[in-house]
Amino acid sequence: MIKLTGLSDSEVDVIAKQIADAFYDYEYNKEDQGLIKFIPNRESMYTYIGGIIRAAYRSGIIYTTSEKREGFLVLSGEGVGTVGFVDGMKMISAEKRALGGFKKMKEFISACFSNGHSIETRMKKAKKKFIKIEVLVVRKEFQKQGFMKKMLKYVYDMADKKGISVILDTDDKDKSERYRYLGMELDRVRNCGENFHMYDLIRKPEIA
Repeated sequence: MIKLTGLSDSEVDVIAKQIADAFYDYEYNKEDQGLIKFIPNRESMYTYIGGIIRAAYRSGIIYTTSEKREGFLVLSGEGVGTVGFVDGMKMISAEKRALGGFKKMKEFISACFSNGHSIETRMKKAKKKFIKIEVLVVRKEFQKQGFMKKMLKYVYDMADKKGISVILDTDDKDKSERYRYLGMELDRVRNCGENFHMYDLIRKPEIA
């Protein structure tokens, strides 16, 4: 895995669009609409994901699989880093535009965090350290070639050295089952409204 550094703004924008396309073109399980329920067109997805990826890049928390950039990984948490305050505010502003304004953003946040707190919130409340996978995407042309497994192993190894858990949440049942197949456990499912669920997953550290 390679940490992305030294890129121009236009190069970061290309990566953001590649990630946004992967999200927008994903075929959800029939039980889930996920993010698409709130972001119905590709341009809005570019805006939403662009805000996240630009903030992640400036904060030094985005990685790629190789020089070919088959997949991308954004991490936060113990020993990894987090989005800085200024970049976080710019990210929130982009998300608000993508969602259609403050009211729509409030509805989205309320839906995401209905039916209980996220696994990240619960881990923080319990004062447990973790690494969180914020984004994990394999570009469409490189899917089913083992890159998701490679990225997860990278995070698992990092977390095992620290003796801490890896967590993530996802908005699709099929995605959650793939993560489970590759070593994570389903912590809980949050029912966030019609055809919208959040699947909280955890992978506890392996003790030698």
